[in-house]
Amino acid sequence: MEQTKWAIIGTGYIANEFAKGMQYVKDAVLQAVVSRAEISGKIFAEKYGCTRVYTDLQKMLDTEAVDVVYLAIPNSVHYSYIMAILEAGIPILSEKPMVDNQKQLEQILAKAREKDLFLMEGMWTRCFPAVVQARNWLEEGRIGKPLTVRAAFDIKPDVEDWQPWKAGIQYAAGALRDVGIYSLAMAYLVFPEGPEKVFSNMKYNGEVDESFQMLLTYSEGRTALLSGAFNQAASPVAEIVGEDGKIVIGPEFWHPTTATLTLNTGRREELQENYPATGFQYEIQAVQDCLKKGRKECLHFTWKESEDIGNLIEKTRKEWGIIYEAD
Repeated sequence: MEQTKWAIIGTGYIANEFAKGMQYVKDAVLQAVVSRAEISGKIFAEKYGCTRVYTDLQKMLDTEAVDVVYLAIPNSVHYSYIMAILEAGIPILSEKPMVDNQKQLEQILAKAREKDLFLMEGMWTRCFPAVVQARNWLEEGRIGKPLTVRAAFDIKPDVEDWQPWKAGIQYAAGALRDVGIYSLAMAYLVFPEGPEKVFSNMKYNGEVDESFQMLLTYSEGRTALLSGAFNQAASPVAEIVGEDGKIVIGPEFWHPTTATLTLNTGRREELQENYPATGFQYEIQAVQDCLKKGRKECLHFTWKESEDIGNLIEKTRKEWGIIYEAD
């Protein structure tokens, strides 16, 4: 089977979770690692069977024949890295949020079109079998017309697990951009046309939003009730309610094992797929399938969805008075 050679940029928690998932995709190969510090890069690379380590992105791009790059570094530096990688003619899977604002998003999408390259914002949730099944049930009309979506990515991490940069304006961070994007993506899965009105509230930590609640309203009384938080824990399932039944995705909807369909008649169906490692293997496989088929965007999470969700996030943050000044 033809191999897909990956470069991973970053060696932190998410990069490790991704690399663990790679081990369950037979034709995925870790070709190169880029790290700010050589020692951490070497430790990471050795852990996952790679020998090529760089501390300079451009040197890696000039030296290695990689098929795709996975970007797992803080939000605020995504844009410059993405532009350099695209300019080098290499496809990208970038952790979310992909860039800091809509101006940057327009520029990277334009560059991807110019270079005719694959680009994806890493909404891994969409690639899990449970979410794919939920989408299929929706498209088949199994619950009738969808009426309500509820999704809360509300967590309160232990001090040892907390990443302080997620609470700082200098990193273009905050609950809405970090965890809230998952809740929003669930709403757009069900109501892709986007809301007619948006109502929101947030708790401010002095720099960014520590938590938020959001009500999105659509025509004919349809609604999405969403939240995201770093300071409180809520029920982690997502629920989609329709005229004829409901779909529940969980136990943590952002990386689920189970999708349950319950009709108003009492009939019940369930898809359950437990997975080894972290679950990133589903996203990795989806990207590789796109590359092999010559697709420039992934149908699980399209460029338009990145644009629509990014626009809503930016507008909401400006209404809150949270503005990150970036080029």
